[in-house]
Amino acid sequence: MKRNLSALKKALQFGISGAVGGFAGNLITEPFMQGLTGSESVFDSVLSTARWFGLVGGGIATAIMFGYYYYIKGKPQITQALKNGGLFGLIAGAISGAIAEGIYSGIGDGDNELLRVICWGIAGSLLGLGLAQRIPNLGALRGLGGGGVGGVLGGCLFILFAYNLSGTAGRLAGCAAIGFWIGIMLVVAETLFNKAWLVISYDTGANRTLTLGSEPITFGSDENLSIICIPNVSPLAMRFQLEAGQIVCENLDSGAVSYLRSGDQKKIGNCTITVGNSDLPAPTPANIPPTFISDQPAVNSFTSSQLSLKLGSRVIPLSAGTQLFNSDIPSLTAAASNGLVAIVTSRSRNELSLGLTNLCDRAWWATDIQGDIKMVEPETTLTLALGTQIEFGEIDGEIV
Repeated sequence: MKRNLSALKKALQFGISGAVGGFAGNLITEPFMQGLTGSESVFDSVLSTARWFGLVGGGIATAIMFGYYYYIKGKPQITQALKNGGLFGLIAGAISGAIAEGIYSGIGDGDNELLRVICWGIAGSLLGLGLAQRIPNLGALRGLGGGGVGGVLGGCLFILFAYNLSGTAGRLAGCAAIGFWIGIMLVVAETLFNKAWLVISYDTGANRTLTLGSEPITFGSDENLSIICIPNVSPLAMRFQLEAGQIVCENLDSGAVSYLRSGDQKKIGNCTITVGNSDLPAPTPANIPPTFISDQPAVNSFTSSQLSLKLGSRVIPLSAGTQLFNSDIPSLTAAASNGLVAIVTSRSRNELSLGLTNLCDRAWWATDIQGDIKMVEPETTLTLALGTQIEFGEIDGEIV
């Protein structure tokens, strides 16, 4: 529910921003519109349309970037919006306008409104593709598709306004409609077709939704380093990313790495971050390698070749089947609801070598007696050896 409400707010913010940008861009071009309407050759028409929609596209892109920055930062970022939206929007708008007008003038008979709508869709697609290079994890296909659908919907309204309003009023309303629907449909495409996302809930009750992908979503107190600015934390405190189908969270203060599932939460500063996904694995008990369970309690399963885990002043004997819960290692959170964070495994009753399987939601770091460091990811097994030191987040252990 939070995600849907946040996405609706985001879509409206992008749509209104795009409408203002389209209106303003066309308003700037109005003094020069006589040159456009008076063009006779195809070349002149293409050139005039490129100039016109370049300014309109620049206005739409700048305004949508303004809406994006306001959405994630909570305050105006005019300079950033102009820097990341103005020039590329001008170029993308000019190119898309020229292509669309070239198709329309070359194929159309001057009265083919369906072709005109298709051309608006082409213009919107290229503008959306350009915006996808500026908005993290929007993605080229979502930008292309969302911009295209927005261009078609806006183009239909542009034609409707052109027939029912005067020349200037019709163009102003039509360009505003194009900007509105491009902004709306970019968010719709992003929401419908993303694989993973973050819902950021602030203590004030505000919520924001960001798409996860290959580009990291960063949190911290430094606006130049972090996408989401959180007061009273490290300049760059936490990073989320989608890697090889896994949602990865890195705590940059401690170096701890967590692999998250839908519904997992992280708290940082004044906000709570909830992970969501559409087609990644749902929360299930971790896959445990074949294990032989001892019939004796862990504390009584001591043998001559016994290995133990030392946690501060506490020593836990380890044998095949020994289970460790979050009550044993409070710094860890179990991936499953049973509280199990690790289990000792062995492939055979006769093998002396044991392994410790990670069943929690974060990676461990293990350092052997040679000083080699290994990351033990969730659902993987560390071969146990004397002298190995293991960092369980804030708690350190040693195999003795």
